[in-house]
Amino acid sequence: MQNNLLKTLLGAVFSMSVLCTYGQCEKKIKDFYVTYMQNSEKDERANIALMKNHMSQELIARLANYTAQYDADAVIHAQDVSKYGIESLVVLPLGKDDGYLVKYKWSPESDYTFIPVKAIVVNDKLTFLDIYPVGTDAEGKSYIKRK
Repeated sequence: MQNNLLKTLLGAVFSMSVLCTYGQCEKKIKDFYVTYMQNSEKDERANIALMKNHMSQELIARLANYTAQYDADAVIHAQDVSKYGIESLVVLPLGKDDGYLVKYKWSPESDYTFIPVKAIVVNDKLTFLDIYPVGTDAEGKSYIKRK
């Protein structure tokens, strides 16, 4: 009897911890992107420190290559940002492999810009594992397969 009660209690505690962390990564990704986009409008140099705080040197170098290749900021998949872009920003989970889809619009009538990312939160700190380049499947199918 005590064993079943203990199992039930542990199950409830585990369920509560999952519920408390659900959406945590999405919120942190959104906070990162809002800050990044605001910095892009005011002081792009602030994004260097922001990236160093949330990305490995390897990812930063890969993003620099994407930026040069596509002539657009690889983090936001655009050359610049708009106020509406920041306001319309949404982050959706892709369901597995720490994948998320960041999307925003330049204006109410424009199409969404899609940015597939891979990120985790460890000890309350957001870490990007990858930000995929322009042209990556907007549904995330091709990028989830890539490791």
